[in-house]
Amino acid sequence: MNSYERVIAVLEGKKAEVDQIPCVNTVSTATLEFMQKEDAFWPDAHKDPEKMAKLGAAAHKYCGLDNITVPFDMTVEAEVFGTPIDFREKAAKKGRYLWPGAKRSVAETPESIYIPDDIANTKRVAVISKAVKILKEEYGGKAAVNVFMVPPFTGLSSYIVDTIKFMMAMKADTPLVHRFMETLTPPFIEIANTYADAGVDMITLHDMGAPCDNISPAQFEEFVFPYLKQIIAGINVPVVLNICGRTEPIIGKMVECGANAIAVDEKDSIANVRSLADEVTPGYPIIGNLPPKTVIHQAPPEVIRDKVKEVIEQGVDMVAPGCDFWIQTPSEKIQAMVDATAEFGKKQK
Repeated sequence: MNSYERVIAVLEGKKAEVDQIPCVNTVSTATLEFMQKEDAFWPDAHKDPEKMAKLGAAAHKYCGLDNITVPFDMTVEAEVFGTPIDFREKAAKKGRYLWPGAKRSVAETPESIYIPDDIANTKRVAVISKAVKILKEEYGGKAAVNVFMVPPFTGLSSYIVDTIKFMMAMKADTPLVHRFMETLTPPFIEIANTYADAGVDMITLHDMGAPCDNISPAQFEEFVFPYLKQIIAGINVPVVLNICGRTEPIIGKMVECGANAIAVDEKDSIANVRSLADEVTPGYPIIGNLPPKTVIHQAPPEVIRDKVKEVIEQGVDMVAPGCDFWIQTPSEKIQAMVDATAEFGKKQK
């Protein structure tokens, strides 16, 4: 089997058929080395579909990662909905490549959020769609092309609405929070299906504002779960739900959201996640969870190898970093993760 076949088989519930466990990253795969190899530096690679495609494919091209992911930051949807974005151009001119951030929060009420009439051609949605088409032309059927998106809860609480006011409203004005979520859910689904129409193989919902470090399990169930469930049901390709941070108390609800797989980070034990997910859906696909900084970026290859072996033994279905690659990560460390997955993830015939 090739990379594409392995990843899609797991997402389609056919993991028993794969010859070895895939090694993926469902969020940002960009590193400085990959920018240099492909001459695709930030911020240009955020805005130019050719450069975005080259940078997104680099981890597969040079290290054998089983998927390709675009884009590389968490502000795409916030920008679509009217939030000005700082692409860190000044830092880039000095050789410092930083993730884009929101310049300011703009929405005071759900009605004040800008919802474009032509979402498919708004801001970077069009760029990502073009990058997907470029990637599918070169890698279609060879590696799974993934777009990661920031769902409404994280987009609202981190970029679109003042964070403190939004979090306070979850206790003081719950109907307002629901109105915000209801406002963004339909256009968010429209964005996702724009990528589906472009040919993307899978979509990752990266709701990193929603772990138990930030909100309670009860708040997750009230303000996040019903909207994720609606979004996932409305997307026309396989979906991964990725929540960075502590998620063991909400694993059952994450599974019930209906995604094809969940991805967790190093704050969770894969053994515990495996057990909790199996209580809801036996054999449910789990992705994770090597620490991207302390292990993949900083540790020697033998430690990476040991950690890969550990998560495979604990029941992971795809090996992955817990979050984005640390931007200074050497390519040989990513290669070590891929090689160890191939070594320990081979299925017995």
